[in-house]
Amino acid sequence: MIDTGLTGQVCDDAPLARATSRSWLEAIAVLAAGLAVLALATLAGSAAASVFDTWADIGAPRAYRAGTLESLSTMRLGAFLATFQLAAVVLTLAIARMFRGDHVAFMALSPLTGGVRSAAKWAALMLLLASGYAVAVFACDQGALLGDVKPFAEIMRSRTWWIVFLAAAVGAPIAEETLFRGLMYGVLKPSPIGGTGAAIVTAFVWASVHAQYSVYGLGAIFMIGVYLAWVREKTGSLIAPMLCHGVYNASIIVALMMTPESVFQGV
Repeated sequence: MIDTGLTGQVCDDAPLARATSRSWLEAIAVLAAGLAVLALATLAGSAAASVFDTWADIGAPRAYRAGTLESLSTMRLGAFLATFQLAAVVLTLAIARMFRGDHVAFMALSPLTGGVRSAAKWAALMLLLASGYAVAVFACDQGALLGDVKPFAEIMRSRTWWIVFLAAAVGAPIAEETLFRGLMYGVLKPSPIGGTGAAIVTAFVWASVHAQYSVYGLGAIFMIGVYLAWVREKTGSLIAPMLCHGVYNASIIVALMMTPESVFQGV
C-alpha cells in the first residue's frame, strides 16, 4: 500500500506489482520461446539436409566431375538454410499470437514509411559503420577477419552459389528479423528492461547463434543487432531492418566474389 501524503489517500500498489511481475514472466517466456524456435528450426533444417543426402547419395564411392561435389555441398547447405528459415518464420508468427492477439502491432509488421529511399538511407549508414569496423579489425587481426569470411568465399565459387546467396540476402533477413527484432524485441521492450535493454538482449542472443565466428565477428554481429533494433524504432517498421540486413549480407557476398582467391591462402 502507498500513502500519497498530500491527501491522506492510500493507493493499492498490488496491480502495479502484478503488472511488473507479468512483464518479467513474459520477458523470460519470450526468450525461452525464441530458443525453442531456433532449436525446432534447426531440427527441421537438419531433416531437410538428411533428405537431400539420401536423394543425392553424396556418400556413395564414385567419381565426381570437377566442381560437382562442391555444388552438391552448397545445395545441401541451401536445403538446410531454406528449411530452417521457413520453419523459423512460421513458428515465430504462431508463437506471437500466444503473447499478443494482434502480432502485427507489437512486431511492427507494417509498411515502411518513406519506402525504399528511407530503407536505403539506413542501409547506407549501416554499411558505412560496418566497413569502418571491418577496416579496424583488418588492421588489428587480419587472420581473424579472413577466417570469418573464408567459408563463404569458398561457397561463392561453386556453381550453385546463388542458392546460398538467396538464403543469406533474402531468407536470413526475413527469418532472423521476424524472430529477434520482431517477436523478441516487441515483447521485451515494454518489460522493465525497456527499449535499450531489449535491443541489447536480442542482439546478444542473436550473436550467440553465430558462435562459429571470432570474437571480432561476434562483436560486429552484436553491434549490428543493436543498430537494427534502433532502425526499427526510428522507422516504426520491421521492414527497414529486414532490408538493411539483406543489403548487408548481399554486400558481403558480392565483395567476397570480387576478392581474389589468393587473399585467403594460408588462412
